[in-house]
Amino acid sequence: MAYEIFTKKTPRMGNPVMSFSKIGQITFNQTASRILQKATIENVLLMWDSTEGKMAIKSTGNKKDPRAYRLRYNEKGNGASFSAKTFLDYSGIDYAERRPIPIDLNPDNEMFLEVKIPTECLKGKAKPKLVGVG
Repeated sequence: MAYEIFTKKTPRMGNPVMSFSKIGQITFNQTASRILQKATIENVLLMWDSTEGKMAIKSTGNKKDPRAYRLRYNEKGNGASFSAKTFLDYSGIDYAERRPIPIDLNPDNEMFLEVKIPTECLKGKAKPKLVGVG
């Protein structure tokens, strides 16, 4: 029997990365969570631009805002996440398979994250097909 080397699906990266988990959570890797935790970001608002296929995350100090999501930091300091299944369903983001998305965080701004969601992460978005001419 021959051995096969296992390839990790989500590589460890030194750059901030966001992904959507199979259970409908938005997750941040260790690098991103350290940036967010240092900026003491605890509650966030999610925004969706359906025209551009972009999402944004805005920090809020209002814990009682019914639209706010509470960001949970892992005890070991190796990531952060929050449940966002209804948002992911609303925006048509496919979270059946975890896909890392590189992000730029700007914790000094109220809207600290703005990212274009890759087409392959959107449900119902047909990939362009090549059509032969002639």
